[in-house]
Amino acid sequence: MSNEAFASHLFSEISEEQQQMVAGGKSINDYISTYFNADTTVFAFAAASGPGGSVVTQEFAEQEINTSAYKSFQLNPYFYYYPY
Repeated sequence: MSNEAFASHLFSEISEEQQQMVAGGKSINDYISTYFNADTTVFAFAAASGPGGSVVTQEFAEQEINTSAYKSFQLNPYFYYYPY
């Protein structure tokens, strides 16, 4: 059997999409990222005076949370078509 005849029958029983996968016709880029940051501030203060009087207390707490997520899925992300 000649090489040309063998090559022509090689892909005769699979779909075009399967042929492209075998021949390297597709690529996939799957990118996932997440971000999380928590910033907490706590403040406590007390003041006092003299015999039996004047007390001041103060407490403060604050929390800031930043979070995000990103997902990108691309089929053939680096495919460039050159018609020549």
